[in-house]
Amino acid sequence: MPVKEILKSLQKLSEFSYGVLLAILLLALSPEAWAQGTTVQRLGTPGLTAAPGQSVTLAMRFNAVPMAEDYGVFVHFVDASGVNHAPAGADHSPPVATSRWSGTVAYNHTVALPSTLPRGTYSIRVGLYQQRSPWGRVSLGMGTGVTVDDQFRYTVGTLTVGAATSEILQLATPSLSAQPGQSVTLGMRWNAVPQGQDYYVFVHFVNASGTQMPLSGDHLPPVSTATWNGAVSYNRTVMVPSSFPAGQYTIRVGLYSMAAPDTRIALRAGPGVTVDGETRYTAGTLTVGQTQPTTTQVLQLSNPALSAQAGQTVTLGMRWNAVPMSQNYSAFVHFVNASGVQMPLSGDHLPPVDTSVWSGAISYNRTVTVPTNFPAGKYTIRVGLYPLSAPNNRVTLAAGPGVTADSETRYIAGTLDVTGGTTSSGGPVGQDASQYVLTFSEEFNSGFDTGKWNDHIWYETPNPTINYAVRNGVLKIWPQRDASGSFFNRTIDTDGKYYQTYGYFEMEAKLPIGRGVWPAFWLFNHPGDRRPEIDIMEAYPGGGPNSGWGDANLHPVAFAATVWPNGASNPNAGHKTLQTVDLSAGFHTYAVKWEPGRQTFYFDGQPFWTVNVSMGDPMYIMLDLWFGSASGTPDSTTPTGEGNSFEVNYVRAWQFR
Repeated sequence: MPVKEILKSLQKLSEFSYGVLLAILLLALSPEAWAQGTTVQRLGTPGLTAAPGQSVTLAMRFNAVPMAEDYGVFVHFVDASGVNHAPAGADHSPPVATSRWSGTVAYNHTVALPSTLPRGTYSIRVGLYQQRSPWGRVSLGMGTGVTVDDQFRYTVGTLTVGAATSEILQLATPSLSAQPGQSVTLGMRWNAVPQGQDYYVFVHFVNASGTQMPLSGDHLPPVSTATWNGAVSYNRTVMVPSSFPAGQYTIRVGLYSMAAPDTRIALRAGPGVTVDGETRYTAGTLTVGQTQPTTTQVLQLSNPALSAQAGQTVTLGMRWNAVPMSQNYSAFVHFVNASGVQMPLSGDHLPPVDTSVWSGAISYNRTVTVPTNFPAGKYTIRVGLYPLSAPNNRVTLAAGPGVTADSETRYIAGTLDVTGGTTSSGGPVGQDASQYVLTFSEEFNSGFDTGKWNDHIWYETPNPTINYAVRNGVLKIWPQRDASGSFFNRTIDTDGKYYQTYGYFEMEAKLPIGRGVWPAFWLFNHPGDRRPEIDIMEAYPGGGPNSGWGDANLHPVAFAATVWPNGASNPNAGHKTLQTVDLSAGFHTYAVKWEPGRQTFYFDGQPFWTVNVSMGDPMYIMLDLWFGSASGTPDSTTPTGEGNSFEVNYVRAWQFR
């Protein structure tokens, strides 16, 4: 029916509102109006704040299917009266054309706000439109918390302009202690909005009489206050003078301008924070001169009796009563069963505050994911410290109340009770499991599954010398000489058996040591002459300490991620090397979140590198132990045999919901 006829008929029906009329008109104009395959999600940060004249970044998110054509994305800032205040440039073409959308589509879009934008709160309404006809909007599905108006605009968040101020939070460790002459580390925390300029942070130590002491922690924060947004946290270390009087001091902090140091900035006081009459915010206390141990004490976990199902994540509240150490140590976390066997679940890490400046109460959280094949039972959690240069030389510490030490210089700080789970019960480490669907899971519980895996790369035949096996739920690949006396490469892959485009790919593994060894976890394909490749983890411990890849004992202390959109014979899209603890000392997770226009790489659930790149080929999973490259040539010093294995506890892949 022609649009003119529709309008004429509707005018006769008084019960139709203008909004309904407009909605039906849009349906008539938009042939895609009922295509509900793509869902609008709330912004990555749904509650935004900014000042007039500043820029705001929208984390756009869709769960998508390929669309019939390439649509534009509109962005409206709608006030309480329903008026759109979005400036030019808010509407845009997404970085990946909508005709190629599939799965989770996420990207950032930055909008410059006019300096004349009225203060207030605006609803952020987005959607898709036909670029040849901006009124031809597309009807979409709605994610959790999203609503739609009668103009096919989807509310995905709010923007508050000019009204909010930064909030100051308590220090990460609000009750600190130190001796005169020692250092103390302040874990500064803010819930921030962009400030009008670059301010300094002051830190005052005030005694019980209200006197500010001659101990300054004033500084420029590492991130400019002009660009602050959301959670801002960093460490600030100050030295307590040797002449500092014993006693308890309140730590009062805030912001000021260098142009007018006495003019302090009014902020919001977060939970547990109070403000005095001088616009100083009490964020913690420092006790000086309190009797301290001569050796760092291991304290019980903040929750010493933990429980979890296999496949779930558990948070360890690490606690120490500390003195400065002679160097920066790594912390180990071992889970030991009733028979005294250490299980393949690693929580090793570098503490967020260097142990060389530890002082007083040190507390922080460490999160680990229990593998889905982890046996049910009760495990003791044994912790301690070790130097990266000699992982087996553990540091002798003092056992705090309720803590006992074993014969291996490990300190029992709690227990973990594990009950059975299923493969599909958990999501990727550190991710929201509700956003993923498990598509591939190899737990290595039933031997080597030839229905999933090949034991050689596609252009070679397998070497008959066997240097791999599945033992006790772990795949092991080890350095070995074949019949000719040469070291040889071994590849385990899913070529021809499992492929996936986009999603989250994760491995938990422990790496081998020695000259020449080159373990890797990657995604690959060989369509025609092209060789797209995503290297999630490659390690080269044989390079030794001068290379940065290995330590003096040729243990792996770094790994790299690299993206090759068209194969390693062509330019890469980016490369990142991450310095780590000794990767042969325990199990760690390595992962990539592969989205249509972006790839984010993770180590132990924490992102360390993001590269914007479009790669749309289906790819298969590869695990291998090769030799050479930056690790050098294997020789008589390279440990061979099963005792020096590339050990893989699991490999999993998820697709986006």
